[in-house]
Amino acid sequence: MVDSDPTASRPGASGEELSILALGSVVLRWRRIILGMAIAGLMIGAARGLLTPRLFVSSARFLPQDAENPQGGLVAAASQFGIRVPTAGGAWTPALYVELLRSPTLLEPIVRDTIVVVEFKNKRAAILDLLEIGKGSPALRLDLGVRKLAGTITAEEIRSINAVRVSAETQWPSVSLQIVERLVLGVNQFNLQTRKSQASAERQFVEARAVQAEGTLRAAEDGLQSFQEHNKIIPPQTELGLERDRLRRNVDRLQQVLSSLLQNREEARIREVRDTPVITILDQPRMPVMPEGRGTVSKALLGAIAGTAVALLIAFVVEGLATARRQPSDEAREFFRLVDETKPRRFRRGAR
Repeated sequence: MVDSDPTASRPGASGEELSILALGSVVLRWRRIILGMAIAGLMIGAARGLLTPRLFVSSARFLPQDAENPQGGLVAAASQFGIRVPTAGGAWTPALYVELLRSPTLLEPIVRDTIVVVEFKNKRAAILDLLEIGKGSPALRLDLGVRKLAGTITAEEIRSINAVRVSAETQWPSVSLQIVERLVLGVNQFNLQTRKSQASAERQFVEARAVQAEGTLRAAEDGLQSFQEHNKIIPPQTELGLERDRLRRNVDRLQQVLSSLLQNREEARIREVRDTPVITILDQPRMPVMPEGRGTVSKALLGAIAGTAVALLIAFVVEGLATARRQPSDEAREFFRLVDETKPRRFRRGAR
């Protein structure tokens, strides 16, 4: 006689079905608690979303300028295809600007300053007060203010056009706008001052090198002149003729070196006093009109999912412990014995 039981050809199928049914039974027995915790999580998430203050975001985009880097056009073109071309050692790449926008060097002057808040009837308020930095030593308040301000700022590199985007989000549109404006201004001033300092150091080095090269050239010219005075007639293709040619070549080389140093010195002097912007603003920061979304729906859904997960975890743990007590295995007996030992004596099972 042929066995018609479909589970005979699938070993363990009945066990899997029983496990699924057991899980379903646990869910059904705890359905009220699971539903209640899901609703509670939903309400908590929705409340967090509704109680979150609305934030206004102002942003700007700028393009770094590098007049001294002849690869600038190549870098911009290659970046559109996702290719990163190495730049010169002194070139300011967008990645460096992103790090600068997050650095205390740029944020500390803003934190120390005050700002005009349009929403407060054009009253001036300290940035530290707007960031709700409490009492403490000036150094501590400054450090906390820099950290909190950095949390409101987003800086990112736009690789497609080799540019930088910076944005700030606060509860006040005018404050967000002014923070971004100061960040852009600070970037330009810091970069400009850095380049001036580099040009000043370069000028001093080139000037010292030019003085040294000028002395070397003068000595070489004197040597050539002395040689020609002592050798009025120099037949060609002789040892004296070769020596004269060598001295002339040395003088010509030193003249080229001195000429190059003097040109570099003039260029460094120009860069040292140059006051032109070093970034090109693509998008000027504007006063935000509409606030950003608070994510109330997503927070509510996450709360419901979290509440459901916690309820399921509690249900399976409680049901698993209850099953282990009813049908204890060796491991279960050892577990409950250790649990009883950890309890205070008056709470142990069987204690009187």
